[in-house]
Amino acid sequence: MTNILILGGGFGGISAALKLSRLLRNRGSSIPSESGEKKLSDIKITLVDRNNFHLFTPSLYEVATAYGLIQDKFTQYLKGSVAIPIGQILDGKKINFIQAEIKEINLKEKYVLTNGGVKLDFDYLVIALGGETEFYGAPGAREYAYNFKGIDNVVGIYKKIKEIYKNYQKERTDRTIKIAIIGGGFTGVELASELSCCVGNIIKDYKLNKTCTIVFLFEAGPTILPAISEKARKIIERRIKDEMVQIQTNSPVVEIGSDYVKIKDRLKPVGPAQVGGEPLKFDLIIWAGGVRGSKLLENSGLKLTKKGTIEVNELLQTKNSDDSVNQKVFIIGDCGTYLDPKTQKPVPAMAYVAHDQADVAAENIVRSIKKQELIPYKPFYDAWIAPVGGKWAYFHYKGFNTAGFLGYLLKQLVDFRYFMKILPLNKALRLFFKDLVIFTRND
Repeated sequence: MTNILILGGGFGGISAALKLSRLLRNRGSSIPSESGEKKLSDIKITLVDRNNFHLFTPSLYEVATAYGLIQDKFTQYLKGSVAIPIGQILDGKKINFIQAEIKEINLKEKYVLTNGGVKLDFDYLVIALGGETEFYGAPGAREYAYNFKGIDNVVGIYKKIKEIYKNYQKERTDRTIKIAIIGGGFTGVELASELSCCVGNIIKDYKLNKTCTIVFLFEAGPTILPAISEKARKIIERRIKDEMVQIQTNSPVVEIGSDYVKIKDRLKPVGPAQVGGEPLKFDLIIWAGGVRGSKLLENSGLKLTKKGTIEVNELLQTKNSDDSVNQKVFIIGDCGTYLDPKTQKPVPAMAYVAHDQADVAAENIVRSIKKQELIPYKPFYDAWIAPVGGKWAYFHYKGFNTAGFLGYLLKQLVDFRYFMKILPLNKALRLFFKDLVIFTRND
C-alpha cells in the first residue's frame, strides 16, 4: 500500500486531494513502480484537517459585516455560507478524511501524529497547513485585537458591532464611535470598505447621526496595497475614501490595549484632533495584518524562513531535498516560500496560487510513483480582485483591468468557478446563490 497523506483542508489541501483523485481515478489498472507493477487500488489518499469544513476565506469579510443577519439564530446560517463541509466536497471520491489536530510531523520516520495519539504513516506527504496571523511582536495585539482569521473570530466581529451600536443608542451621547482596521493589504481594504457600508445601514436603521462613526485603516508602510500598480491604487483609494474610511499610512502599531492603539511616532491628526504620541481610543480594533507559517512546522526538522515558512524548489520540495524522504514531501500554499526566478521575490500567498501549486504537487506524486520525470512549478500571480464596498470591485488579470460593478460581477464569476471545481453543479449553485442573498444586504 502506498499512502499519500495531505495535511490541511484549505485551498491547497483540497485541490491536491481532488487532483490526485482525478489522476488516480482508474484504480483497477496498474502502473510501473520501483517494485514492479503496482495496482492503483493499492494507493491510498488521506486528507487530514482539524475542521470538518473547508473555509472559503475570500468571503470572510462579508460575514463580518452581514448587517441584517446580526442575530444569534442566523449565526449557523452565516457560517454555512463560507464553511463548506468537507464531506460534501469528497462525496463519491476515493479520498479518506480524518478530522484531527496534528501534533507532530516526523519526516525521518515518515509519520504524522495526531493529538488523539493516532499515528498516520506516509510514503508521500503534502504539507498544506496554511498560515497563522503575524502580529509582528506588537504587545497586546494577540490579546486585545479581533483576529481576522477563522470563522469564529469573524462571527465574533459582527456580534461586537451589534453590541457597540446597541449600547451607543442607550447612551444617547454625541461621542464618535471609532473602529480601527490594522493592515492595509487586500484583507484590510476589503474589510474596512465593507464595514463602512455595514455601519451606514446600521446608522440609518438606528436613526443615528451620519457622522457618529469613523472607520480607520492603518498601514505601517507608505502605501496600502503595495504590490499593485500606482494607477490601480489611486482608483481604489478614491473608492475607499468615498466609503468614508480614513486611510492612515506610515502608521506602524507598537501596542494595542482593550480600547486603544499606539502608533509609532504619530504626528498627523487622526479625526478632528492632533494626537501626538498619545494612545488612540477605539470601540473596535481588528487585526488584518500579515501571515506566517504554521507553528507545526517548527518541529518538523525542516529549515524555516524568518516568516516560519519552508523555502521550496521548482518541484515544490524543500530546497534541501538531498535524501529520498524529502524528495517525497511537497509543500504548498502559505506553508511554502517559492522565489520567482524572474524577480527573486516570494510568490504571493493567494488562493489560486495554492490551487496551482496543488496541481503540480499532485502531478509530481503520480509521476514519482510511475518513475517519470517530475515537472517544475511555473508561477503565475498576475491576477487579483479587490472588492471595495458594496457592488464594487477592482478586477485585474494580466493586461485587463476594470473597476466598478463589472469588477463585482467578475468576482462573483470567479467565486462560482471555484465552487464548480470542488462541488457538484447543484451544490455549487446552491452555495453561490446563498452567498448572494446574504452578502448583498450591505449594498
